[in-house]
Amino acid sequence: MHELDSVMATVDVFDTVTVTARADKKINVSFVGSHDIDAVNNTAYRAAHLVMQCADIPGVDIVIDKGIPIGAGLGGSSADGAAVLRALDVFYRLPNLGVDMRKIALEVGSDVPFMLTGGIARVKGLGEDLFFMEKKLNLFAVGLMTSSVSTAEAYKKFDELCGEGLLASDNDKLCERILSGDNGAIEFFGNALTEPASALCDGIADSIDRLKALGAVPCLTGSGGMVLGWYTNIEDVAKAASTLSAEKTPFRIFTTAKTGILHEWISR
Repeated sequence: MHELDSVMATVDVFDTVTVTARADKKINVSFVGSHDIDAVNNTAYRAAHLVMQCADIPGVDIVIDKGIPIGAGLGGSSADGAAVLRALDVFYRLPNLGVDMRKIALEVGSDVPFMLTGGIARVKGLGEDLFFMEKKLNLFAVGLMTSSVSTAEAYKKFDELCGEGLLASDNDKLCERILSGDNGAIEFFGNALTEPASALCDGIADSIDRLKALGAVPCLTGSGGMVLGWYTNIEDVAKAASTLSAEKTPFRIFTTAKTGILHEWISR
C-alpha cells in the first residue's frame, strides 16, 4: 500500500450499475458488452461480499454498463464498488444493521470512500482522510488516451524509480486556489505517477506534448493511461476539439461535476 496525497474531482463520465436483490445468497456480476473483467475479482463483487459478511442480507445481481474508459486511471473500478455500496445502503440502511460503510469502502479500495460522495476533496493516508471542498470552479478537460496502464504496474514502476523524488504537485497551494475559486488552480495540477506510467506507455508523453500545444495544462489522471488537458474556458475547449477532430485524433471532453453517485430506485 502507498500513502496518498491526492486531490480528486468528479467529472461527468459514468458507469451505469444496476443492482437487483435476489431471494438467495448468491452474488452475480456481469458486464454489458465484451469487457475482459473477472466477474468475481472486481470491486463490485468485493463490495457486496464484504457487506454480506457483516449483515444478514440477500444476495444481488449486479450488471455494469461501462461508460468510464477501462485502464484510463479515471477510477471506474472504484466507482463501481462505491455504487454497489450505495445501492445496498438504499436497500437496507446499512448503518442500522451495524455495517461501517467507511470501513468497507476502504477495504474495497483507497478511492472508494471518496467515490461514495464525489465532488472535490483532498484525500490522504490510505484513502481514509478526506477533506471535501466546495465546488467553486467550472473546469473543463480534453482527454487523450493511446492505451491503458495497469495501476499495480504503475505503482511498481514508481517504487523502482525511487518514487519519493517524483512528487509533482504542491497540493497545499492547489487546495488554497480551489478554496478561493481561483482559476489559477490548474497551474498546480501534477501527478507523481506520470514518469512511471510514461515508462509503461509511450503514448502518454505524446499526449502531454499534444495537449500543451493546444494550450491546455496537461495532467495524467490517476495511474493513466489517459491524459487530461485542463482549461478554465469552454471556448478554448471547443477550439481544441475542433483541431483534434480535423486531425481525426480520438478524444473525449470532460467537465467537473458537483457530486458523485446518482441513484434511481425501481420497485417491482
